[in-house]
Amino acid sequence: MKLNVGQIQGLSGNSNTVTIPEGTILNFTGGSNLDHTANTTSHFPTPYGTEAEWNQRMTDHRKEFVDGQIRFNQDENRVEIYYGGAWYIPTSTTTNPGSATGTVGTQSNPAISGMQILAQGSSSGLYWIQPEGESQAYEMYVNNTDNGGGWVLCAHVRTSTCQDHITTGSVRISGTTGPRTNNTSTTKMPDSWINNLRNSSSYTGSTAYWMHATGFNKHMFIDSGAWVHLSTHASDQNARTRVSTSYQGSLSDRGPNSGTRGFGDHHTSGGTYFAWGRHPEQGNNCGFREDSLGASNGYLWVK
Repeated sequence: MKLNVGQIQGLSGNSNTVTIPEGTILNFTGGSNLDHTANTTSHFPTPYGTEAEWNQRMTDHRKEFVDGQIRFNQDENRVEIYYGGAWYIPTSTTTNPGSATGTVGTQSNPAISGMQILAQGSSSGLYWIQPEGESQAYEMYVNNTDNGGGWVLCAHVRTSTCQDHITTGSVRISGTTGPRTNNTSTTKMPDSWINNLRNSSSYTGSTAYWMHATGFNKHMFIDSGAWVHLSTHASDQNARTRVSTSYQGSLSDRGPNSGTRGFGDHHTSGGTYFAWGRHPEQGNNCGFREDSLGASNGYLWVK
């Protein structure tokens, strides 16, 4: 027996609900469509469950997943699309809107930011990242453990190589390998790459830059509105000297000054804050600097 589509409706005594028994297949053939006519009130809930539940259902019903199938994965709290034997995460960029991708952060499928790595539930480690506007992906270290995660190591500043980091270009980036926490000489991504990374990020909080001076063990967070440019004075952009000692903490406006070229404050805080790129014209301001604390090795993280 066939039931005409026009006859399908819920009964008022059953809250206008049509219940389809488990295991039933609704087969739309030809040019049939499932049409939501009341756009402001209609909704089509995505099937949901944990990965274990989904796999058990497949076993119980002896049915394989099919290409184009959509589910909400409650283990990862995300929508996924099945294709070619695997579940993929839908993602969008300005250059590739609405694409369905597998695990991002691989060489063949680089992420656009550390926040994208964080969003898929990945732990800290090495991932391939290619910000929007960049033609090359690099294998970068991503910290998903501290201060909310999603941090990309963009510079490892070493006092042994003094002022090498005070440049808008890259420093000791070999091939497609980004800075590492175990570098013994200064390594740094180009300013333009760092700025594109920031522009590609989904992070909307107040402190998108994190400087960790390992020598005197101090942390400083910089206003998200800042941009990186190691050859211009911080006085060109006040955000570069609005800083905090805690992630998303209250920002202290240290006042733009011509002495700092990167971020921070090197002389007005009595050791509370420090600077990246202090008075390069003097030729001896190595690493991260603060007048009373001296020089330190350290990391620049961006998200």
